[in-house]
Amino acid sequence: MKMSKIRRRLGESLNHGRVATVVRDAFDVTMTDGFVIALTDEWLVMHGLEDGVHLDDIVMLRLRDVSRVWFRDDDAYHHRAIAGLGQSVASFECDDTASARELLNAASGRADILAIHLETLQGEPLFVGRVVDVRKKSFDLHYVGRDGVWSGNVDRLKYRDVTRIELGGRYLQALSRFADPYPGSAESE
Repeated sequence: MKMSKIRRRLGESLNHGRVATVVRDAFDVTMTDGFVIALTDEWLVMHGLEDGVHLDDIVMLRLRDVSRVWFRDDDAYHHRAIAGLGQSVASFECDDTASARELLNAASGRADILAIHLETLQGEPLFVGRVVDVRKKSFDLHYVGRDGVWSGNVDRLKYRDVTRIELGGRYLQALSRFADPYPGSAESE
């Protein structure tokens, strides 16, 4: 699918509240369902849907990795179910020119723990943790494991390698709530 058609469909989801399935053929997490809530020159931001009707995390995807955007014919059902469950689609304000750095800054302002995907690299493709420093070309992330234990080291990551950013959602919220207290915080002393 051509990028102009992809942008047009993403814009339709953004402007008309249509449920979109964003496909990224090159990655393990190939499909993301949800509502487009922001669109920049290089990124799209979605409020993800889990199990078809449960709004979950905010997902930021690098636009150049998107290969297709699909719509389903069951938007009315989704809107009824989401409203019936007492949920509402999130908002996410950002400039049209927002870069990975600016999106990461905004995301870390909204949540203590983020998931950062580096799907194009060898080795560990996912880092979960807290952003501790933001620089021009890179940022530092303090990793927290699935066991809720904070790493003794801080990882330096480059914006150019980031393909997906996630915040909120049930998994990250639980980790934020029940992980060991953050080192150096009042709770850890």
